[in-house]
Amino acid sequence: MEREAENPRPGVARESRIERVKKRDGRVVPFQIAKVRDAVAKSLASVGTPDPTFAGEVACVVELSLIDQARMHRGTEPFVPHIEEIQDLVERALMELDRPAAAKSFILYREQRRQVREAVRVHKDASARAPRVRESQGVSPWNRSKLVVALMEEAELARETAEEIAHAVERRVFASGQKRITTGLIRELVTGELLERGLARASTALSALGIPRHDLLRLFAGAPLEPWETQAAFEPAGTDAPEHEGRRALGERVASEVLQRFALEELLPGEVGEFHRSGDLHVEDLGAPHLALSLCVDASLFASGGNPVSSAYAVLDGIAELAGSVSRVLVLERPAEVLSPLMRSVRAGSPLGLPSWFAALSAIARARGIRVDLGSSGVRPTGFTLRCLEALAETGAGPFASRLFLEGHELEALLKEHANLESVVEDLFAEGRLFSTWGEPEEFFAGPGCHRRAREQGILCCGGAIALNLPRLARRAGPWREDLVQSAAVELVQAAVEAASALQAFQRSLDARRPSGIHVRRSYAIVPVGLREALLTLGEGEIDVDQGARLLGLLSEAARRFARERGLSCPVSPFFGERAARRFAWLDRRAARAEGGEQGALFLEEDPATLPSTPYGSSLRFSPLPHSASGRAEADGLRTLTAGALSFVGLPGLRESAEALPHLGAWRRFEVLRRARSGELVLELFPAPARAPDVPNPPVPPLRPRA
Repeated sequence: MEREAENPRPGVARESRIERVKKRDGRVVPFQIAKVRDAVAKSLASVGTPDPTFAGEVACVVELSLIDQARMHRGTEPFVPHIEEIQDLVERALMELDRPAAAKSFILYREQRRQVREAVRVHKDASARAPRVRESQGVSPWNRSKLVVALMEEAELARETAEEIAHAVERRVFASGQKRITTGLIRELVTGELLERGLARASTALSALGIPRHDLLRLFAGAPLEPWETQAAFEPAGTDAPEHEGRRALGERVASEVLQRFALEELLPGEVGEFHRSGDLHVEDLGAPHLALSLCVDASLFASGGNPVSSAYAVLDGIAELAGSVSRVLVLERPAEVLSPLMRSVRAGSPLGLPSWFAALSAIARARGIRVDLGSSGVRPTGFTLRCLEALAETGAGPFASRLFLEGHELEALLKEHANLESVVEDLFAEGRLFSTWGEPEEFFAGPGCHRRAREQGILCCGGAIALNLPRLARRAGPWREDLVQSAAVELVQAAVEAASALQAFQRSLDARRPSGIHVRRSYAIVPVGLREALLTLGEGEIDVDQGARLLGLLSEAARRFARERGLSCPVSPFFGERAARRFAWLDRRAARAEGGEQGALFLEEDPATLPSTPYGSSLRFSPLPHSASGRAEADGLRTLTAGALSFVGLPGLRESAEALPHLGAWRRFEVLRRARSGELVLELFPAPARAPDVPNPPVPPLRPRA
């Protein structure tokens, strides 16, 4: 018992114990391990993890470290550690024992005590030189320990390295003589010190994501930040062009700029980020990487049951709630099952009818800044589809007006029963609000960037779109070098799939924090931009439709193969490429001007007329062609895509100008020839004799019903 009283800590011999410790004022006092234990316990309690047993273990580790130092001491005087050495050992022990939060609390506690001592000593000279730091929540004195903690936590630096950088930054701050200094300037000074030491990764981790003042003032003025977004640079390409950035709220635009910088630096792999910056590809909507580009939802998921009319209007509540998770398009699939009661059980002119429902839908779309489109009705009777077309025509066009995606056979049956509807269909085709879709039994078009598999249920989501700059590939290869274009296109598709994989990993990490009982399958669209321009370059001014079909088939197959290896779905899609079409054309034109006399390496010749002066095309179209009516080339060129949708806006050329319904005529030619290519119909194709340009096309025969 006497031996235990003399040596209360088992395993530590009396002759090796630390007896004395030197205080900051030079006094030597008895060493008390209990004070170390209490200090560690306070640190643990301050971060919400009180653990007296662990605090005692840390104190023992510190004492053993001091004993090792005492054994290696070779001086004539007994080893007496300084109080600062003991506190350094406590910090190191907490970090090595995986308690960084407690270590941070101990460091801050230590710094607070230091500030108290400095206040008591009243160092006038140091106080005169020390600046005040402007923070988001006020102004505070300069604190080097906070900087050390930030370097250790955010940049994951060792304590010694963090101390060294903090001292260097402090010297520069004090030498500047500034009385006030911002946290942004401190970060810039830290970044400079990190780069000088070759710690580029740490500097990236500490760099702040923000917007320069000049850009922020431009956003306040409603001006776009990118030159290709201005009217002076390029006019929007048709009705598929997105709404102007000025329509968005200022806060959304600022947040978008910050998120875009974050996505380029943190989400995209290094090489893929360089492809995006240079304009070889374009990852759409990087300013909202957490949102889906499009969602495709069966209308029955929103139905409330009970009263049919009330259930139909409950769909609007579901759309409004779900619209917050999408940045571009929400597609309501099979709407007839839920909305048909608005036709049957509501009196004519009632405010609860289908036109009123569409008016409410348009209001939700405008408020959310997205489109809410309708898919095929999901039933064979054409009455509901007829009422949808009439309601769409009544609501009028606009950047947020709803569109209708109809399978070709459904539209054919509708026109067969209601021939007087042709003018309405023509107008909707011309406005880009009616799309003709196609697919196969195992895979069919559901919405922009989404293909639904046979018997697949649940929500489909297009998590992102990656546009490919096809004209640049063609110019680099030169005329008649289809093999080089195809080889480069495969490499570009591989980079696009890597971008899709990075987006999927980020979005799935967010899903883990938002548990939901609804199954969502994501896909990522591969968008060929400038197909027509690329074919013109390859053919020295002439378009080979078969060549275009081969290129689209190659893109589709390469995307399917690379995506399968990563567990992804990446269909080729004509949607979401409008912004990329403007950006690609502007970048290519600027690059050609910068090349000067060497611009022939990029473009066919030095004639400025070869430079893009308008946006590239973002739709998968080939017309107008000199020896083929519009619609026929599209049927040939798109035959390698198993599913898709085609807009006929602006498709008819001069040779169809004499037709009473040119867009409807182009659709009929496309649909008849597409079915013939797929073996659905056996018919005599339209002859294409050489005719004078002013001679109108022969009348288009009616479509035959599918067998």
